[in-house]
Amino acid sequence: MKLSTTATYGLRSCFLLALSDKTLSLSTLVAQTDLSEKYLEQILGKLRKNGIVYTKRGTAGGYGLAKPSREITVRDILKALKCDFVIAECAVGECSDAYCPNRLLFKRIYSAIYEIVSNTTLEDMLNDYKCK
Repeated sequence: MKLSTTATYGLRSCFLLALSDKTLSLSTLVAQTDLSEKYLEQILGKLRKNGIVYTKRGTAGGYGLAKPSREITVRDILKALKCDFVIAECAVGECSDAYCPNRLLFKRIYSAIYEIVSNTTLEDMLNDYKCK
């Protein structure tokens, strides 16, 4: 499975927001992600539009999580960014080969990945990070 750069940086941005106990400015997030301001604004805009992050204006403004980290799953973030993972046609029943030997294997892989991203929250990611 390969995530797009948008998904990778969207997850990283949300993780950084979850780590912080306050809003983070765009310039701070740019420095921590090494992305261009324009690209990061596009990612954060999608996340804001889908209720994952909020923006606060003013001198103490910036970005923050719209919900507690325990309520935001990896799947929520990927869905907000329209960055679902791509899986083989066999796994979703679109394989044209009636005798495809990979169908069951790919379905199991897809199910496991879907389960993990649907049940892993930002809080889980934070807890994993703190254990290192």
